[in-house]
Amino acid sequence: MPGSLTINYRSYNNLGISYDIYNDEIITITNHGSILQLNKEMVDSFSLVYNFKTYRFKNTVEDSLPGIKGYINVLYKGRSALYVKYKKEIQSLAVDNKYDLFYQTYRIYFVKGGKVNQINSKNELLKVLYEDKAQIKDFIKKNKLKISKKEPESFIPVIRYYDNLSR
Repeated sequence: MPGSLTINYRSYNNLGISYDIYNDEIITITNHGSILQLNKEMVDSFSLVYNFKTYRFKNTVEDSLPGIKGYINVLYKGRSALYVKYKKEIQSLAVDNKYDLFYQTYRIYFVKGGKVNQINSKNELLKVLYEDKAQIKDFIKKNKLKISKKEPESFIPVIRYYDNLSR
């Protein structure tokens, strides 16, 4: 897929790159046609364009965001942040000549005040934002927002509103 990446703070654009979700690795093809797996310790961030949508990932170490390690999709970054961590798993079905199944899972993380919270629903987000819960519920109702784990981007308007509340 078309994309760009940053390695040791140097940016490279207009590359053909692939994100191996199963191994959490970045793969690219060199000018000579060789497949190259990039050293994860050197990759700072990368972006991919898929179905006319740009996905921006950053490489995290567990020290910076406790409980999260590897490449995470940055959906929103302000005073707080919203990330998605993708993972691919294999369900073995090598019995009766069946093929193994790959299925993709993901976890949504909301970071507030340096604390990482895994969220799966509107109610879990409201629980984390308890101090402004009434205002946020009014905002959701007034704007007829539908928030769902199936659409992680649906959390963004609420988090943006939360970040803009006067403190």
